[in-house]
Amino acid sequence: MKFQNVHIAHDDEKDREKLLPLNNDDLKDEKDIASPSRPSFAFKCYVIASMTFIWTAYTLTIKYTRSSVEPEQMYSATTVVFCAEVLKLIITFAMFYKECNFNNAQFLEKVNQYFLNAPKELAKMSVPSFAYALQNNLDFVGLSNLDAGVYQVTTQLKVVSTALFMMLFLGRKFSVRRWMAICLLMFGVAFVQMNNAPAAESKQSGEKAENYIIGLSAVLATCVTAGFAGVWFEKMLKDGGSTPFWIRNMQMYSCGVISASIACLVDYSRISEKGFFFGYTDKVYAVVILLGVGGLYISLVMRYLDNLYKSMASAVSIILVVVLSMLIFPDVFVGMYFVLGTMFVVLAVLLYNSVNE
Repeated sequence: MKFQNVHIAHDDEKDREKLLPLNNDDLKDEKDIASPSRPSFAFKCYVIASMTFIWTAYTLTIKYTRSSVEPEQMYSATTVVFCAEVLKLIITFAMFYKECNFNNAQFLEKVNQYFLNAPKELAKMSVPSFAYALQNNLDFVGLSNLDAGVYQVTTQLKVVSTALFMMLFLGRKFSVRRWMAICLLMFGVAFVQMNNAPAAESKQSGEKAENYIIGLSAVLATCVTAGFAGVWFEKMLKDGGSTPFWIRNMQMYSCGVISASIACLVDYSRISEKGFFFGYTDKVYAVVILLGVGGLYISLVMRYLDNLYKSMASAVSIILVVVLSMLIFPDVFVGMYFVLGTMFVVLAVLLYNSVNE
């Protein structure tokens, strides 16, 4: 019995060695993945800075392309979302091919094992994929009917929906201080809406129509879909399964291509009449790139941080969006309510991140 135990222990040691990384760099990577809730301060700053740039550029570019062109010359939002989903899928395949050390046999074997022959896992990832596709299309509706700054602040309500979905799906609990930050965020959004409502009602009929109610409804729907999809995706990335990270993204974005194709079919009459790339300019292609790269970056944030850090990174871009909007769009109205609301949102971001949980 004694020798048998030694033999078993030896086998266990061999099994553990198989699971160990081959070098210190791999060990560092494994630690980063295994403990995503404790990233370094420098990494947090990098995430916030990168996401601030992506969301600011994306918001302003969409707003510019939707407001500077006559309606009859407008590009189709559904085709932009489709192109972005295809771009994300192509990049994901390329990244996984690189992860396989450009080995064709290994790449095809793993794609066949984890992607083509895993229909249940693909079905799981279809849920956030369809939700994200809906969110991306709602973004165009919201930005077409709201000022860029108002849109950026109002969408911070997704922090609330995200927190609720994290409690429901991930079993997360938040401290009193963090709930205070979320409530402060809600008050900030309310002040921004009070600032914008009179301006929305005073639009002249001859100007480009911006319907405040439609825009606000689209943003609220975006908040719900974004919170749900983000938490579901985070759960899939952190459930301890054996599916590789980039395969998860393949599953996600292949479903995204399908859902975006369905949206294009709904808009088929307009697309067939004017053409798939009708109205596309260099700025529209920039929207496609920002949407595609931003989607991939979100998955990386989910892997190392969580959904609420993603939402907070989005909130940091509010000030930059407002300042740049005043320089680019002459009809942007910024009053005391907007300034106060923005200050509340920024204070909420700082208060939330002051807690180490």
